[in-house]
Amino acid sequence: MPPQSETKYLHQLTEVPAGWDLATVIGAFAHLAVYQGDASANRAREVVSLRLLELWAEQPAEAEAWLERFGELNMATRQGRLCEALLRHGAAEWGKYEDDLWRFSEAGLLRGELRPAAEREDWAALYRQQPHTRDRCRELAEQLVEAESPETARKRQKLEEETAQRHRLEAELQKSQEEECRDLRNRLATAEAEVSSKEAELQAAQNESAKCKEQCAEFATRAAAAEGAAAEMRTELRQLQEENGQCQERCEKLLARLEAEASQHAETKERLSQADSDAAGKEVELQRLQEESRGLQERCQLAEARAASAGSQAELQLEKAVLQQHLAKAEAERSGMLGQLLHLHEEKGMHKERIRELERQLCKAKQRKAHHAGALTHHGVAFSEVASSSQEPDLAERLGYSIVDDDGTSSSVLSCSSWFSVKPDSVKDHCFMVDAIFKTRSYGADFFLMGRDLKKGSQVVAADDATILEVAKSPEICDAGEVVEMQAGTATLRVTPDHLVQVADVKGEVEESLYLEAGKLKVGDLVMLDSGDPAALTSVTVRPLACQVLKIVFEPYLPVAVFSRPSCILSLGHKKAVIRRGGRGQGGPGPLDGSMDGRASIPITAGDYMD
Repeated sequence: MPPQSETKYLHQLTEVPAGWDLATVIGAFAHLAVYQGDASANRAREVVSLRLLELWAEQPAEAEAWLERFGELNMATRQGRLCEALLRHGAAEWGKYEDDLWRFSEAGLLRGELRPAAEREDWAALYRQQPHTRDRCRELAEQLVEAESPETARKRQKLEEETAQRHRLEAELQKSQEEECRDLRNRLATAEAEVSSKEAELQAAQNESAKCKEQCAEFATRAAAAEGAAAEMRTELRQLQEENGQCQERCEKLLARLEAEASQHAETKERLSQADSDAAGKEVELQRLQEESRGLQERCQLAEARAASAGSQAELQLEKAVLQQHLAKAEAERSGMLGQLLHLHEEKGMHKERIRELERQLCKAKQRKAHHAGALTHHGVAFSEVASSSQEPDLAERLGYSIVDDDGTSSSVLSCSSWFSVKPDSVKDHCFMVDAIFKTRSYGADFFLMGRDLKKGSQVVAADDATILEVAKSPEICDAGEVVEMQAGTATLRVTPDHLVQVADVKGEVEESLYLEAGKLKVGDLVMLDSGDPAALTSVTVRPLACQVLKIVFEPYLPVAVFSRPSCILSLGHKKAVIRRGGRGQGGPGPLDGSMDGRASIPITAGDYMD
């Protein structure tokens, strides 16, 4: 903006600066047209009008461009359009700026301050309502039309034609563009629909890809876990293989020990057989000694008779002493033989107990080996089981025993001093508790053996205490899982539920062929006791009990007397007195035979008595 000292008021204008363009000159005229009664303003307006006519004639293109700024003016003539354009331009300028005195410079117009936006419309309307303003614009429009030369008119006409042609072309172009835009919009909508479809497909593909990635990650995790599990299984498999090798080594060592024990047991059996034969010989010798003892007793009686007839008391005592000496010697020999026989029985029992211990160790070793083999088979590796039973007969079979697994239906008998009458099943072998005690008889003497000590060929006493029963085959050890405990008075019995118990009929009469299973009995039923009398059951209890029983077959098929091993109380016997033998007593030398009664003693004579 030029300094205030270089500017002048517009109404003081006397000459239009050469640097003003057509639009600036038109703006100056529009402002000066509103003044009325001011001579300087009128002169300035005339100067501006003349300069505007010159520029309008010289610059028809700029004039036409300025006129087109107002658009389509609904006027029939060019003069009317120019007048309307000047009024609109002046109203816009007058309403926009304050009504101060405008200034000018060589560069252009210096307008007043801007009016508030709310007041602009009112001031613009006021400008258009001034009659002198419209008249001056109309006069200037006439002068402008007259100032246009024929050449300018032709140019203007041509320009108008070109403008009309341009407008027509623009309209056609706009129509074509609208059609093209419509087509493009349709194509764009189609493309957008396709893009939307493709985006949906892409989203679905991305979702599927994400799922595939998740599945791949899950598969990778599972594969890693499977590899870890496989590594652990391989490690465990190696450990099991090592343990199996160690177990096989232990089994081989145990088998070697068992074979050594078996050979030792064979030797022991030979020794037992020899001891049995020796015992038989000693029994014969014992019988001979008993016969000799009876002969000596007869001789004693004969000697007494002879002494009574002869009346010789001394000879009688002498012969009696000799006979007593022989009798004591025979009794001593008999006691020694009985002691040896008992020692042999004890040694035999010890060997049998040792054999049972070896059998248990062998069973445990086989179970451990089977467990390791099962574990290895579970991991996919099978090992051929090396068992001594596949090469040689089982040790228990060689020793007269067999161990089997039972389904828990076997029966067992446990009785007190009084027992029930039970009948072994003809199909299922009769079973007893392993600690049940049987009565055996040998050379007129009764012995008692546990069921575990019986073997094939052993003999036991039947329930009638007269018949001898024989074990028909090797006893079998079975497992039972349930027992029935019954009580009738003081008699008690423990059996498995399927065991047959002899019962009386409803009238209380004895029927030998009447038996019922123990599991079907109830309180009040009549059962047969060993005394042959019926008794009512006072208690019947069924309870689970894991125990072992013996399956034993007797011939002939008769009931057997059996009871359980009773509990014992520990005690001491009478303490042996210490006998001291001194020299001569106060009464002088005593008798040589140790008698102190003062009677005549019989000297101890070595050797047999000779009559």
